[in-house]
Amino acid sequence: RKPLAPQGNVSRLPVPGSRMMKRARSPDDNEVQVSGKKSRMDSNDNNLDAGHMSTRSLSSSSIAKASVNKTAANSRLKRAESSLNLSKRQAAGNTTNRIINTVIAPRNPKQQSRVLSSTVAKPTAKTTSLNNSALNSTVTSTGVSKKRPAWDLKGRIQDMEAHLQQQVKDKTSLQSEFSKYNERIGQLESLNKQLSGNVVEKELASESAMKEIENLKAILRQTEQELDTKKKKFQQEIDDLEFLKSTLDRQKSALEGELNASVKEVSVLRMSIAELMASQATLQSDLENTKIQLKKALTDIEERNKTICEKTEIIRQREASIELFQQRERGHETERRKLHNTIQELKGNIRVFCRVRPLLAEEQFGNGGVISHMNFPDMDMKILELDKLSDISVNESVLNSTKSKSVSKYEFSFDKVFQPESSQAEVFEEISQLVQSALDGYNVCIFAYGQTGSGKTFTMEGSLNDESLLGMIPRTVQQIFKSTAELQKKGWEYTLQVSMLEIYNETIQDLLGKGKDEKLEIKMQGKGETDVYVPNLTIVDVSTESKVLSLLKTAGKNRAVAETKCNDRSSRSHSVFQMRLAGSNSITGEACKGTLNLVDLAGSERIKESGSEGQRLVEAQSINKSLSNLGNVIMALGKKDKHIPYRNSKLTYLLQNSLGGNSKTLMFVNVSPKEECFSETLNSLRFATKVNQCNIGTAQKRK
Repeated sequence: RKPLAPQGNVSRLPVPGSRMMKRARSPDDNEVQVSGKKSRMDSNDNNLDAGHMSTRSLSSSSIAKASVNKTAANSRLKRAESSLNLSKRQAAGNTTNRIINTVIAPRNPKQQSRVLSSTVAKPTAKTTSLNNSALNSTVTSTGVSKKRPAWDLKGRIQDMEAHLQQQVKDKTSLQSEFSKYNERIGQLESLNKQLSGNVVEKELASESAMKEIENLKAILRQTEQELDTKKKKFQQEIDDLEFLKSTLDRQKSALEGELNASVKEVSVLRMSIAELMASQATLQSDLENTKIQLKKALTDIEERNKTICEKTEIIRQREASIELFQQRERGHETERRKLHNTIQELKGNIRVFCRVRPLLAEEQFGNGGVISHMNFPDMDMKILELDKLSDISVNESVLNSTKSKSVSKYEFSFDKVFQPESSQAEVFEEISQLVQSALDGYNVCIFAYGQTGSGKTFTMEGSLNDESLLGMIPRTVQQIFKSTAELQKKGWEYTLQVSMLEIYNETIQDLLGKGKDEKLEIKMQGKGETDVYVPNLTIVDVSTESKVLSLLKTAGKNRAVAETKCNDRSSRSHSVFQMRLAGSNSITGEACKGTLNLVDLAGSERIKESGSEGQRLVEAQSINKSLSNLGNVIMALGKKDKHIPYRNSKLTYLLQNSLGGNSKTLMFVNVSPKEECFSETLNSLRFATKVNQCNIGTAQKRK
């Protein structure tokens, strides 16, 4: 904003000034006219003087007022700006409006003329009367009487001359004042022009200020909205903080309670610490003494350690040499056994696996559950050693192991020996390749032999409710179905049939049939009547593993089981699980037929020890007879007799194909770990050795 014009600048006022000059010049032209005219001129001059004085005083007052208004406007504008900073927009607008109304002049030039005309006023009647009174006072001051008689013409002429001289003086002074007033009028006109320019600038400044005020109002509204938003946000934060404060107050109260309890506990602990520090002082002195002794002991230990290290190095070298020799020896033994087994297989011998069952919970006494009379000396797990205590009874040897005694050792070698901790999966791993032969078109027979309570049924059947305890029969079924699924990709299709029977008291019973009264007999069929079969035996076509397992459960319920002194669930019959496999390859045109027999023999038992009576006695006699006939057949096969007594019992008659040469046969000999069963164990192992030495020829593939 530009400042107002200074007071020294005066604009020219053409209209009122020209009138004054005309009125001032008229007495010069007609100076000595009628006295009535002179008095008018004097009156006009006096009025002009009074008008100029009034104009000057009014112009000065207008400039002073404009200066005061400028100062007031500046102060009000500053107050408006500070009010805007405090978001008081309405007060700023009112102040600016007052500034605009005070500073800005009318834009119309006619209105400007009116303003200036009102500033330089015309002489009025009141001004003329004042001039006349001044003239009268002048005449009075010259000493002329106010009124002379009519006859005193000279006096009156003198008065006129005196008055004329006075008028000339007044004219001269008025002319000088008139020139001053003209200069003053020029200055006022210049000031008027400058003020007119300032008015335009003030209008532009006012418009700019109005726009700025509108912008400030918009900013103020936006600021108020933001203020409301922040106010709500801060109020929410205040509410959250108050909730947090209440929560913290509750926590503080709880912590203060805990603190009080902790303070009490600390006081108790301080008392304990004081007592412990007293004890520590005593222990510290003991510790110092111990350290002295320890240093001495460490010195001795270092010397001994050096000696031990030297001896240890010597021992390590010797042990390394011993281990090397032992590895070589084991390698030689392994190679020897492999060659021996290869020769035995080429001869067609029946393979024999020996399995020692673990001790039951009630049997673990004496030596802390250790089977002391059995040893497994080789790494290949093919040798079993029995230690016979010859000087005392079995029970005495368990209770008095420190007495002097002589020991007789019996060593038996089989194709595989399974220790008590061997799992069902480990046992099946050894026979899995033999099971695969049935799919290739061979007759396969696996049977378990041993005294009652030696674990034959567990080995063959296991527990169908526990995956890890499944026996050889269910695991064989799993492998067959898995293999047939894989062979399907190569063009093989298999049909599987399952049957299961038992030989109870030399009578064949169908375990899958509905009735047990039907009498079944063994017949021969095929070329030369060499294949054994049982007419009217229930044969079930199976296509899934679950179907076979359900049949096994059914057969298990139908099998003859009874309690004896030797076994609370003694199998009183020989069970035979048979699976027939017929395969054909649509791509190559090949065909094969295989039969898999899995036999769980009844356990041999001494009638005196088992305490069998009545029906149990008849069962025991029948079992022992059939097992005895099995031994006779094995002996005849071993001696290469011309006549083999297969038909002396239903068991040997049924196993004729498995024992007679056209089958891959494996026998499990199961033995009890109990030392009181030593004699039965020894007999079973001797029988198994004879079976292992029996040459039945090489099995032929069936097509």
